[in-house]
Amino acid sequence: MTTQNTNTADPSWTIFIETLSDEFTARTGFGVYAHITPVDVDQAYQEYQQRNAPMRLFARDYVRTYA
Repeated sequence: MTTQNTNTADPSWTIFIETLSDEFTARTGFGVYAHITPVDVDQAYQEYQQRNAPMRLFARDYVRTYA
């Protein structure tokens, strides 16, 4: 059995999830996991790290594509 690499040691991972969830909640009334899977959250985090954009701006743009 393989395990998925988690980013729990990285403090920005927790802040990213909170920021993404805040954006989903503000736009739809439901948090991040009501809309996307944990795997999607991990992929979004990887994309965020590569884009070098402010976290709030990235989250807002990301949520806009799903809401």
